[in-house]
Amino acid sequence: MTNEQVTIFKRYYSSTEAAQYLGLSRSHMSNMRLKGNGPNYYKLESGGIRYDRDDLDAWVKGEQTDE
Repeated sequence: MTNEQVTIFKRYYSSTEAAQYLGLSRSHMSNMRLKGNGPNYYKLESGGIRYDRDDLDAWVKGEQTDE
């Protein structure tokens, strides 16, 4: 199994992994977070960012609601 295949099966993605999953650049993901128009994300106590795969899929389909 390749790294790409492993990433597909993960539930929570880092910013880099989420960008790869969506086919966007990491900087574009960061800009969307700052503007509040990207997928929902979670900020960890350590300062890291995680995206739930279900939120990424909902955002792509235009089904994401503000929580």
